[in-house]
Amino acid sequence: MPKDSTITVRQAQAQLPKLLKKDSFAISRHGRVIGVYLSRDRIEALIETMELLGDPAFTKALKEYKSGKMKFVDMEDLKW
Repeated sequence: MPKDSTITVRQAQAQLPKLLKKDSFAISRHGRVIGVYLSRDRIEALIETMELLGDPAFTKALKEYKSGKMKFVDMEDLKW
């Protein structure tokens, strides 16, 4: 989370409706982060990522892609 996404408790209390439109932010007190807000979309994306990374077939495909071993085929070349 970027440093500019950290706000104080006082700022959070004063700006909560506006802040809830953000994707995420941290709340600090006396210079220490005491809480984090994540939007529903961000949480759903994190859960989906964890599910994908827990799938052995996906992680294998991801490794192949990153290593350059994965082959791509043009949709026009596919025979239906």
